[in-house]
Amino acid sequence: MSRTDGEYYLPPTAAPKLEALVDQIVARRGVLPDLNEMRAASDQIDVRKVVDTLPEGMTREDLVGILKLAMLTECATDSYAAVFQDGAERYNAPWLARFNEKVWVPDEHTHATPYQLMLQTLGYTEEELEREQRETQEKTYEHCCGRTPVELATYGVIQEYLTDNWHGLIANLLKPGAPYAAHCANVIKRRETLHTVWYRDMAALQVEENPELLPLVAKTVLGFQMPGTRLVPQFGTRALEWMHEMHQDFGQIGRDLVRNFADMAGTVKRTGQLLMDIAVRRGYPIGPFSPRLVQSTLNALGGPGYGLMGEAILDKVGLLPMSANRGGVYGKVRGRMRAFVADRIDLRVVTGETTAAPAAA
Repeated sequence: MSRTDGEYYLPPTAAPKLEALVDQIVARRGVLPDLNEMRAASDQIDVRKVVDTLPEGMTREDLVGILKLAMLTECATDSYAAVFQDGAERYNAPWLARFNEKVWVPDEHTHATPYQLMLQTLGYTEEELEREQRETQEKTYEHCCGRTPVELATYGVIQEYLTDNWHGLIANLLKPGAPYAAHCANVIKRRETLHTVWYRDMAALQVEENPELLPLVAKTVLGFQMPGTRLVPQFGTRALEWMHEMHQDFGQIGRDLVRNFADMAGTVKRTGQLLMDIAVRRGYPIGPFSPRLVQSTLNALGGPGYGLMGEAILDKVGLLPMSANRGGVYGKVRGRMRAFVADRIDLRVVTGETTAAPAAA
């Protein structure tokens, strides 16, 4: 791959590794959801009894909105796929195009149907639900982030993780009144879990080959928006409200995102660099200090300073490797410094304002 725009570049050694990664994914993509089985079990996928088991404050209309948000966001697969295909062609990344065509698109095409079947049991006809899907598919999808392969992989990590989480919330919501429908939601959830891991591995490999791509990762984290907020705003803008009502653990979202970003960064030092880049772009202070001041100080200290920052964020979310807990005077002093920094890191540096209310509660 050659340098194309002054930002995205991978050395020649990267392409064979990325092609080999996609080879492994294609060979082990697993079993896709069995839509024929779900259609044949129409009596079991009935979610009418779920209305009586909803959490206090939630209504039948909320249930409909939650299911429609899942169905309509998932049905727009081809719109998202076109963006990834464009990025693959622009940056000479046939491995990304192959993953898109052979794995991701066929899988995602199965994800809307279970929710359509559930909504049909609530009185909606197949025709009107398919019309809503067509209307969503015909809308212009405006991608929120960049189109370099590392930005697309980072976008994929965040989108697939949050979608995985959404399907899990739905499964928990359905389980008391419709166990089989909950099972179907969990089938989709497990596929999204795999997608998250695959995109994470693609991003990590690119960063490993060229650590200077980290700013593009940070840029994507800050610019990210779920597609549902634009394609189906009548439902997408209510997602956060529904997450609260479904008892979402927002702290877990923060921890999971930190874990994924740390895996993408590849080293503790680069995790610290990524965190600081995000903090500077968001304008979040680190304790009483401005992020730019902290970043300039760490730049002066070099690797050890960013290593300490990386350890601090990992320690805050319970992901610090045991090997980082060294003995002796040096280890004790470093541990205290790490704890001092960790206490002053706000997870909203990573997650944005999404977790503001739960974090304060």
